[in-house]
Amino acid sequence: MSTEARDLALELRGIGMSFSGVSVLDDVNFGLEPGVIHAIVGHNGAGKSTLMKIAQGVHRPTQGEVYIGGQLLDSADPLAARALGLAMVFQEKSLIPTLNGLDNLFLNAEKKNPATRMIRRHEESQEAAELCRRLKISRSLLQRKVSELSAVQLQMLEIAKALRLARGALILDEPTAPLGNREIGLLFDIVRNIAAQGTGVILITHHLSEVFEVSDKVTVLREGKVTLSCPTSETNVRGLVKAMLQDKVVATPTYRGSAHEGQEPVLEVRSLRVGTKLSGVSFEVGAGEITGLAGLAGSGRTTLVRTLFGDIRRDGGDVAVHGKRFRPRHPSDAIRRGVYLVPEDRAVRGLILTKPIVENSSLSVLRRVASWGLLRMRVARSRTQHMMDVLGIRARGTDQVVAELSGGNQQKVVVSKVLQTEPRVLLLDEPTFGVDVGAASDLAGYLRGQADEGMAVLWASSDLRELTDVADRILVLADGVIRHSIERGSPYFTEPALIEAMQRRSDRASRPHDLESA
Repeated sequence: MSTEARDLALELRGIGMSFSGVSVLDDVNFGLEPGVIHAIVGHNGAGKSTLMKIAQGVHRPTQGEVYIGGQLLDSADPLAARALGLAMVFQEKSLIPTLNGLDNLFLNAEKKNPATRMIRRHEESQEAAELCRRLKISRSLLQRKVSELSAVQLQMLEIAKALRLARGALILDEPTAPLGNREIGLLFDIVRNIAAQGTGVILITHHLSEVFEVSDKVTVLREGKVTLSCPTSETNVRGLVKAMLQDKVVATPTYRGSAHEGQEPVLEVRSLRVGTKLSGVSFEVGAGEITGLAGLAGSGRTTLVRTLFGDIRRDGGDVAVHGKRFRPRHPSDAIRRGVYLVPEDRAVRGLILTKPIVENSSLSVLRRVASWGLLRMRVARSRTQHMMDVLGIRARGTDQVVAELSGGNQQKVVVSKVLQTEPRVLLLDEPTFGVDVGAASDLAGYLRGQADEGMAVLWASSDLRELTDVADRILVLADGVIRHSIERGSPYFTEPALIEAMQRRSDRASRPHDLESA
């Protein structure tokens, strides 16, 4: 191995990866130097997550090699990767809310007396204090319960926990998603300090402005291949967008146009406020209209739709449905008023995976298909079979357990449950996430048909191509407000222009007519 290779904190050499014969990474080469902050960007499905899982030993690549600190990672073993010096902070928190910072820092890796098996608290406290000093974070985090910490303090504790176990290379996956502008600045100070002490840092982000704020180098992935890798100073936002989208095949749009243009709004939102996420959101959705909602990770898309569904309490603002005040305290209140949500995480919020299709599909209309507390199975099966036929749900029958279905068919079961309530307003949060292209097209076509019959649809998605295919209008959510409302037919109703629009922060937001197509 060359001296240069030995000096790298992490090297991914000729990485290829296939799942069930489908290639997701193709000959990817990547090197992370000690003390360098290296950003990795790319659209959803570009291969970022798979590449990082290979780096940390979750997956073994179909081809290629992984070197950490110059040592070959020769097995799919996250513990081996960590022993060689690689740590990762995920979007999902690993902290226990009821424990304090010190206990979380040493969770499952406590310092114990070999003879008595008692935890050596003094040694843990000394090591933790030194770690806080090195990272320049407050030692007060160690004594406070995790449930009492702010979002940025949680991220700091996660980073400290990762670096206690491995210090050669650190991967941060969308670390700023839950943070505000000031908190992001504090976090980046920590990241710069870590790099200054010789740790190589990989920053995975959708916020292109952050690439230029904190990183030294940037690599762009598109459809499993590296399309750009250079010092950050040698490119700009336009260059990154081009590398993310160049030569991308444009699918035939499913858009057919609204049949109800000019009608009174069904959903009216005025100055909606929720904590630090939404600071004054205002918009309308008309009958027969599909309104797209775009925004980067942490922009508040999910917070907005869950608030409208009564799942999150709002702090201010007014909402009306068909001109009447709408303030649900619980999702059941929203459902009674004809507002329903298809949630982002179908496995947690949308389905009972261990139950059959008929029970899942009937959950929303139990009063219609039950008598004296018992499900009238003949009626329930008849209604469910009708929805299966309409949506094209592929299954052995209404009694097949949902867990046995493909992701696309599971999502169709969620939609069947929702549509049985005949909602006036349909809220969609990433409705085609983890769904194959065919099932996604089926769902889009069916939902377009529902809108044509007068339903108002708010469609939140990180897939901008999907939004430009199906929506009549796209709202861009950033900094807690709707920054842009872009109508179909506008020159800015394009994927590149939307990506640029989402990057603007409040101190440099532009008007829609300032956006130029990349």
